[in-house]
Amino acid sequence: MPYINNDGDTRMNNFPTEPKMYVDEATDADGKQNYLIVGIVGVVLVAALTFVAMAVS
Repeated sequence: MPYINNDGDTRMNNFPTEPKMYVDEATDADGKQNYLIVGIVGVVLVAALTFVAMAVS
């Protein structure tokens, strides 16, 4: 069982294992361009859905 301590006794270990921390690297120009494209596609999608919702109502 993964919840048993490694000490050999049968006590439950209810503390989660903490993930390793890392420092995020700065976004390069390609990453920023991808964010811009995804943002534009999202705005167009929301505008199109709003237009369709208004058209059918």
